[in-house]
Amino acid sequence: MNLKKIEDRIKKLMEKEDRKDVEFRYIIAMSEVGDVGKYISHDSKLNPNARPHGSKDDEILAYGQAFIQLMALAHLRDVSVKEAFEKGMQNWESADWKKVAEKSIEKILGKPACVGSAKGLAYVVNEYNKIENFKEGQILVAEFTKPDIMLYAKKASAIVTDHGSTVCHAAVVAREYNIPCVVGTGNATKSIKHGQLIFVDAEKGEVKILE
Repeated sequence: MNLKKIEDRIKKLMEKEDRKDVEFRYIIAMSEVGDVGKYISHDSKLNPNARPHGSKDDEILAYGQAFIQLMALAHLRDVSVKEAFEKGMQNWESADWKKVAEKSIEKILGKPACVGSAKGLAYVVNEYNKIENFKEGQILVAEFTKPDIMLYAKKASAIVTDHGSTVCHAAVVAREYNIPCVVGTGNATKSIKHGQLIFVDAEKGEVKILE
């Protein structure tokens, strides 16, 4: 069944509905989407402690209702379902959203805390990447620097932090060991992936993602 036939059937069904206002149809559509979420949150593999929520056939029906109600909403908003699908697929295939996201984080700005520059692999300190595994020559990237982190700082080729000023602990230690350092970037740990190749220009207070 093609989209045009589905759209025509929805149009006929909508003619029989008592409530044709957009607000009401939006609530119905979001309710159906929310029901899909229940099957995900109650999945025994994803959440072993959750009680089952319906059968697989029920889940298939939930997806169908969500799709159909969203199409009905599109109809009320005078949006072609076929055109919407085509544009959506084109956008996904061309990955425009990803290109925009990558472009927006290509350069990260902060405050120069110790001048110099370095290129290397980022070691993003978080709950998964413990500082104990930090290797000499990597670039230390952290939200802020605690004493246990700074014990490893002298092995870093550069230091980058989300928070802090030019007189923060990271800046002081960086100057002590003459390590290029950029602080106060605000988003380095979120924008830089662990293991990515980056370039730190502490003269300008910039961090560039190279790959």
